[in-house]
Amino acid sequence: MRKEFRDLIDPEEFRKLIEGFSLERKTERVPLEGALGEVTAENVYARSDVPPFSRSLMDGYAVVASDTYGADEENPNRLSIGGEVKIGEKSSLVVTEGETVEIPTGAGIPAGANAVEMVEDTERNGDDLLVKSSVVPGENVLSAGTDIATGDLIIRKGKELTPLEIAKLAASGLEDVEVERPPEVGVISTGPELVSPGGELPEATIYDVNSSLLIAGVKEAGGRPHGMGIVNDDLDEMGEMIDRGLEKEYDVLISSGSTSAGPHDMVYDLLEDRGKLLAHGVKIKPGKPTVLADLDGTPFFGLPGNPSSAYVVYMNFVVPLIRKLAGEKEPENTSLEAKLTERTTSEGGRLEQKFVGIVDRGGESRAYPINKVSGAVTLLSQADGYVKIPEGVNYLERNEDVDVNLLTGDVDLPKLLFIGSNCVGLNRLLELLPFEVRSLSRGSLGGVQAIENDVADVAGIHVWSEDGYNVPLIEDRQLEGVKLLRGYGREQGLILPPDNPDEISSLEDLVEKDLRIVNRTSGSGTRILFDHLLGKVAEGLGTEIAELRRKIPGYEVELSTHNAVASAVRDGKARAGVGIRSVAEAKGLGFLKLQHEEYDFLCREDLLKSSVGEKFQEVLYGRDFAGIIENTPGLYPREGAGEVIYASRSGDD
Repeated sequence: MRKEFRDLIDPEEFRKLIEGFSLERKTERVPLEGALGEVTAENVYARSDVPPFSRSLMDGYAVVASDTYGADEENPNRLSIGGEVKIGEKSSLVVTEGETVEIPTGAGIPAGANAVEMVEDTERNGDDLLVKSSVVPGENVLSAGTDIATGDLIIRKGKELTPLEIAKLAASGLEDVEVERPPEVGVISTGPELVSPGGELPEATIYDVNSSLLIAGVKEAGGRPHGMGIVNDDLDEMGEMIDRGLEKEYDVLISSGSTSAGPHDMVYDLLEDRGKLLAHGVKIKPGKPTVLADLDGTPFFGLPGNPSSAYVVYMNFVVPLIRKLAGEKEPENTSLEAKLTERTTSEGGRLEQKFVGIVDRGGESRAYPINKVSGAVTLLSQADGYVKIPEGVNYLERNEDVDVNLLTGDVDLPKLLFIGSNCVGLNRLLELLPFEVRSLSRGSLGGVQAIENDVADVAGIHVWSEDGYNVPLIEDRQLEGVKLLRGYGREQGLILPPDNPDEISSLEDLVEKDLRIVNRTSGSGTRILFDHLLGKVAEGLGTEIAELRRKIPGYEVELSTHNAVASAVRDGKARAGVGIRSVAEAKGLGFLKLQHEEYDFLCREDLLKSSVGEKFQEVLYGRDFAGIIENTPGLYPREGAGEVIYASRSGDD
């Protein structure tokens, strides 16, 4: 039975519910070897004097200081040597006037002595010692309790322990110390489709991302995470997992998945049986199915299953609580101002948080949307933060000033931002670059638009037209300040099951044999080429292209990468897919070549004048990259790779 969401509550109301928990920081005793970075939970007082006895600071002789008065090189004083004090041993020797005792550094000062004569200022003569300089009482002696006296306050409450403080604790005889305990946080992942990383991945399953993501997030916030594992959508199993977390007295419990209103999403049923369900549903996107419950004083957060949705909710609502319990200060630089690079729409009915990347253009930060669904794992790694679009606002305009809420405290911007067509050859090229690169697959037209909006540094494009590849498109768009560099060639065609069991030999076979396909996204160079070739087929058959498309099952099924197309064919979801040979062969699939094409690089002109751009062009020219292309099936080098084949009006020829 499907259960509807309860009334969605405002994010601020959700925060007030969290603030209603009466949670206190807890303490624990830790051994000194594990105390580095911990914060003391109480004032610490010395148990004993430091040093606990008067010690010699030099190798030499323990003396009565007055026996050395007047001594110099010309007129040394003579003392009789009455023995030796050994380090680490208690001595019963007593020094009287006219006597001395040999003593090493660190040994206890014998009774009667009040100074130490350094060995270099003496000369031994049988059982006598010639003293050639005078000392005063206390010279070269560290008296008991001089450093620390019993009962001294040695470390105050709230002090973060460094190696120096730990040394002070050890010197005063402490073996452990009471510190603020980080909040203990139990992390649960739910769903029958989840497999722990490292295990075999059966069909229709995925690796559990959220456990690793949230465990790392809890550590970053100052908490102590406990991965509790994966539990299926089974009431008894889930109940046992929650009960185990409560038995261990974790301060906070977090689960991800099973919070929606679907028939198998049952977290809220369990919570109602074990405590008080405070909220089921928040006016926020992503994150609508978020759950909050009070389990006998323990806050329970039920996060969405999609990693990016789970993380945004975690950052918004859970991190502040963990940081408060951990005594962590609010981090600086949690947001920055930027201008949006394009109009960004919202549903308007709830607070929406759009993931964005940041690019620097002339000292000005610009935020570009990361247009991926919330289930995409790479969404988080490709984004630098998110922009909030308030409830009731339907869009933010291009060039509008926005506050970007950063996912991490320090934004490490890539040296080069690539947006464009997906290709294995591109991946190999970027691996050769000696600096950080961010690559977003947006298709050829998406790459051109990113260059046009001054977002991308480089776009990989392969756009067919009857007048040739790529150049006609750039001329039609009247792009300024750009250059097109010659890249490499690729074989485009149909990705097929191994050994081509349907005996496909042409595009016409897709229609005649009524075979299901998967297509590439609109705007990709592959889709543009495929539609052109279908147009030729339609012309030959004497039919309209629109009618031909309707006759091909799966034509409207669009996938964003060649790998996604190949996977669909491999898994039997389609009998053919549009893509490149290199990916087909990498997955052990068949391939029917339809056409050679030119994959080139559209670059911002000012990039090529920089050291980063020069290095990019150098690698594109280089033998290493040419060798990689030659040895990659379905790719081939082109003469003059890296050369400028088109420069816009403002470019230099």
